[in-house]
Amino acid sequence: MIWGLMMGGWMGALLQDSEDRYRDELEFLASHDLHACQWSTRALLAMEQGRREELAGLLAEHDVHAVLSFHFNFFAQDRGQVQQGIDEAIEAIETLPGMLRTPIVTTAAGTMHRFARQPSLAEQMDRLAEALRPIAEAGRRAGCPVGIENHGDYYCSDLVELCRRTPHLGIFLDTGNTYLIGEPPLPAAEVAAPYVIGTHFKDHYVRPNKQARPLHFELRGAVPGSGDVGLREVHRILRERSPAPDRLAMVFEIDPVEGMDQVEVLEKALEFVRSL
Repeated sequence: MIWGLMMGGWMGALLQDSEDRYRDELEFLASHDLHACQWSTRALLAMEQGRREELAGLLAEHDVHAVLSFHFNFFAQDRGQVQQGIDEAIEAIETLPGMLRTPIVTTAAGTMHRFARQPSLAEQMDRLAEALRPIAEAGRRAGCPVGIENHGDYYCSDLVELCRRTPHLGIFLDTGNTYLIGEPPLPAAEVAAPYVIGTHFKDHYVRPNKQARPLHFELRGAVPGSGDVGLREVHRILRERSPAPDRLAMVFEIDPVEGMDQVEVLEKALEFVRSL
């Protein structure tokens, strides 16, 4: 397993006032024995080639792998816009992974979810399969699998069916996002595991709020391993059932934890990983 940290959101404060966030991020990860970051393909393609080569050198120097992420509107009415997104994703996969030591490439469906009435769930799966088929094939050719994240939009069982329809597509399992759509995390991990190529290894404290209107389920950030997701059991499931457990990109994504700062939370997260 390749362990890393997504240094956006709350954890991004660790690089506050940085003059070169990419360089400082890699130095920070290396200092904590972490070996994966997560970067946007769009930002990387917008860079000068010389800057990308500089980052490639820093990745090699610090023994860090760049998990790449692309996003576009799979459900845009303008099919030309969708095709542009497909072409840009393929360009990124053909251009970046080799130089950036990329183990996997990820995406998410974005604006849609399984409970939308229009388009129907079946139509959504059709659109996603059509768009992701050539992208997943590009990932196969480049030797870096493409995985779609459960982003509070679909059940993992939905994404499994999508993978069965889309050759070479995998799942980037967000362990906490299962709760966003009312899905128990351990059965979700069980069904997804044969297709999982990496994770957002995230934990939450959860509770139903039956007094609120509208009714809802509350999620609060937790130190990985201390919340309600059951990360120790998720880890066991992935070790036993994922297709290439030693190559899994395990990227911490950590939401704000009450009463603790980012450094303390990360130290406790790493202590948990060492216990697995």
